[in-house]
Amino acid sequence: MASRMSAMKQLTQFGVTLGLICLFATLVLAVTYEITKPKIDEQMRMEEQRALKVVIPEADSFEAKTIDNIGYFDALKGGELVGYCVNARAVGYGGGIRLVVGITPDGVIKGIEVLQHQETPGLGSKIKEIRPGESEPYFLKQFKGKEASTVVVRKNIDAITGATISSKALTDAVRTTVDEFLEKVGS
Repeated sequence: MASRMSAMKQLTQFGVTLGLICLFATLVLAVTYEITKPKIDEQMRMEEQRALKVVIPEADSFEAKTIDNIGYFDALKGGELVGYCVNARAVGYGGGIRLVVGITPDGVIKGIEVLQHQETPGLGSKIKEIRPGESEPYFLKQFKGKEASTVVVRKNIDAITGATISSKALTDAVRTTVDEFLEKVGS
């Protein structure tokens, strides 16, 4: 019976020790998160600002707005509206895709920039791949000049070989988000 009590005492000590280690690790992770969150948020904001200039390069300023949970920017040149930069999200094969779509006021795509993705390297990640001798991703380039409401994989958008799910997810997100946005702003 004494050995059983000793074993229970030892088991309790192991449990308490493990609990303290887990508590300490949790506290370290929470502190690290709080310290790095502002830096990460600032980096994401800077990346978004860079993307705005890529999708509507002629704009000299961008005014952040929201309409029914759709974040967007009025793209202005000399105070005049030249387009919109609409935030969109898709769920590809590997996970979430965050992008910005630049459109004219009547819904013609000026450019698309992928801000973040979790797609498979070498396959779905090709949504951002720039071919040698080119200056922009070949997959995203095919959207330019098309009305957002008309973009469909295998119709007027070529899917990336081996990454049809990613291609379709991004294309569908562009079409549905921009259509919903234009309906809400009344363009």
